[in-house]
This record gives sequence, structure tokens and C-alpha cells, in this order.
Amino acid sequence: MPGRVEQIQLWDTMIIAPCGINCSLCRAYVRERNPCPGCRGGIENKAPTCLNCAIKNCEDLAAYGYEFCISCASYPCAKLLHLDLRYRTRYRVSVIANLERIQAVGAGRFVDEEAAKWACPECGARLCMHKPQCINCGCTW
Repeated sequence: MPGRVEQIQLWDTMIIAPCGINCSLCRAYVRERNPCPGCRGGIENKAPTCLNCAIKNCEDLAAYGYEFCISCASYPCAKLLHLDLRYRTRYRVSVIANLERIQAVGAGRFVDEEAAKWACPECGARLCMHKPQCINCGCTW
């Protein structure tokens, strides 16, 4: 489809942001109109908060070429701890637990585990961490 934003695919380890968030679970990624390409994707259709993300734009990540925050000597920094608290409180997702799992099993296996963990129990569609209902069939999880 011409003009369609090229999204990072669900099975690609690049779908995981440096902070450990699985971008494929974000409401901006799963929306029909103007979907976000994912944190590591292009800039088209990204919210200003995503473009200006202090973690994605972290000088240490860029300077040292870290793929994930867990590799940094400052891990976990105040920014990451704040994000973790917000996501655990609002969405039942811990970015720190995600990063530790990535370190333990590798990004590829983590992406596979996420696919199983975030599949709708009714229809199998990918769930969105921001909404307690499947965007495909409407069941609550």
C-alpha cells in the first residue's frame, strides 16, 4: 500500500525499545490509522513524546552503542526507574523485568515469549498493553 509506514515486524528483535518496552504492544503501533513504526523505526507517525524520549535519545546509549539500557554502567538510571514505575502501575509491565529477561535469554527468545504472553486468549490477536480489551474481538483480559 503506497504511503503506508513501514513498521518493525512483530518477530524482529528491533521491536523492543532500548528501555525494554515491546513496541508491538503499544496502542500507537496497533492502531489502524497512522500506525507508529516502533521506537527503532522511522520518525513518521511518532508522537512528539516518542521522538523526544529521554531514554531513546540517551547520550550513553548513542556514545557506547548500547542496544538496551541494561548494558549501561548507569543501569538502572533514574529515567528508567521512573518509566518502570509508571508502566508497572498503569499497564502491569515492568521494563526492568523485560530487560533482565532479555539479558537472561536473549532478545530473540524474549520476542517469542512476548508473542505467546500477549496473544488474546479468545482470538489469538496481539493484545495492547494500554487497553484491557482485545482490539480485534473485544474480550477483556
